[in-house]
Amino acid sequence: MISVYHAGELAVQKLAGEEFLAEQNSKSIRSVIFKGAMAFIQTQSMIIASTVGENGKVWISFLTGEPGFISAASETMVTIMACPPASDPLIKNLLSNPEIGLLAIDFNRRIRMRINGKGEIDESGRLTVTTEQVYGNCPKYIQKRSLQPSGGFRRTQRYAQHSNKISSEQQEWIRLADTFFIGSASLEGKMDASHRGGHPGFVELLDESTLLFPDYFGNSMFNTLGNLYSNPNTGMLFIDFQAGHSLQLTGRSYIIWDKCQIALHPGAERLVRFEIDEVLYIENDTPIIWDFHEFSPANPSLVRHY
Repeated sequence: MISVYHAGELAVQKLAGEEFLAEQNSKSIRSVIFKGAMAFIQTQSMIIASTVGENGKVWISFLTGEPGFISAASETMVTIMACPPASDPLIKNLLSNPEIGLLAIDFNRRIRMRINGKGEIDESGRLTVTTEQVYGNCPKYIQKRSLQPSGGFRRTQRYAQHSNKISSEQQEWIRLADTFFIGSASLEGKMDASHRGGHPGFVELLDESTLLFPDYFGNSMFNTLGNLYSNPNTGMLFIDFQAGHSLQLTGRSYIIWDKCQIALHPGAERLVRFEIDEVLYIENDTPIIWDFHEFSPANPSLVRHY
């Protein structure tokens, strides 16, 4: 067991009045990969990665491959044999800053595990991550999906587009989304990747460069919110589960504590406003398809009570 909390996380735990619960949950966090976790990651076909560029912007990416493309070389080392699309900033970011946050998530079994540490890319394109924090998360808010092998596993970029605001088509994508991933960095520079889920519509568009989303009850460790509290630089990732296209946003997040605003969003403990600095859309050339099965039973209703 190791201490995992940074200044921001401790501050948010205190503000939320959940220091005791956070302390209890932190006992599951280790610096090494235990045997069950080794077996889990080696069966996965996707992993999420959060990195930061020289300009401080946080980006969150996803890598895919046939089961076995992720492996545990030792209890402190994970290897990933997959290259991101050409326009994805993952490799460029790691060359300037090795800090990385990983999230392995199995939608079908509703299992997720976080691995934070330092990453290195070799000449063959293999990503090696030396672990500093390894821990599981609860299954809440994970929509049940299964990857269809017939669609393929590898991402191949067909087209990429950069902009500083989301298009009307991308706005509709976000409005219909039931899942996204969020990347953050602590004040000390440690990276984290996390999952957020809810019923379609749980992410709101305030305008073409501002999003609003609820923070539902979780494990009370506040890894993401703690980072946002001390370092607003944030990345968001939306995946098109019918084709493997990706919508990556980088910008700044701000926690909203106002009880009147929060009360308008059923199930929300807090709200987060995300202001977009840059948008990267990558169109996948070879389809990667997840079949949808059911929403998480933990998803709060979106029906508002005034």
